[in-house]
Amino acid sequence: DLDLPHRNKLRSVFEEGGGAKVVAFIQGSADPELRRKLYTLARQVLPERSDAKRGFDDVIRIARAGIAEGLRQAELARRHLETGLRAACDCIVWRQELGKPPDRRAMAHWAAGMHQLSLGNLVEAVFGFEAALGLAVQAAAASPATSEPKPEAYVKPGGDFGVILYYGYAGIARHLIGDASGSRQFEKACAAFEGTTQTSKDEEALEDAKFGLDQLRWVERKFVGAGTAAATSK
Repeated sequence: DLDLPHRNKLRSVFEEGGGAKVVAFIQGSADPELRRKLYTLARQVLPERSDAKRGFDDVIRIARAGIAEGLRQAELARRHLETGLRAACDCIVWRQELGKPPDRRAMAHWAAGMHQLSLGNLVEAVFGFEAALGLAVQAAAASPATSEPKPEAYVKPGGDFGVILYYGYAGIARHLIGDASGSRQFEKACAAFEGTTQTSKDEEALEDAKFGLDQLRWVERKFVGAGTAAATSK
């Protein structure tokens, strides 16, 4: 049990000074993630209700401090995301004004879409990922070896990395807004990357496909599989 040392320490601190000392001890940690964990563990190590050592004031003090800490961290994280979104939007404008090629502009739209997704702005996330996808298709279609304008033409083993990646991201976002085609779109992107890892003899293409597949699956688990606030708040 990796949390056992934390539980033992919290139990010892509580016995020394009650709820006030527990809160002071937790707040003394510089690691935000550890503070969240300690507040959760503190509730678990409090004496049983029938135990004379358990005071209702201690329970309330620890619970209120834990809630306040959680709200502070959530607010701080949201401000960071909003700052990142503004930067991504600025990047979209700058790359457009500087005449950057479609693939570079696509990355800026993807970054904006990712921040929108993290903030729970699901419709806006769809727009961001779809814009990135469209620009990636433009970039792929500009290649002498390709001429198909539809994204699906590139979502296949050995297909264009950017198109497949953004196609998968757009699928995740579409699934989250209730579009049944989103899951199929995501799975098709994953299958394209998987096919590349199984058939390509190009080492760089193999690494890119594995990276893209891992990225899509991680994002899908975070926002769909884990049922996070971003996936359920809308």
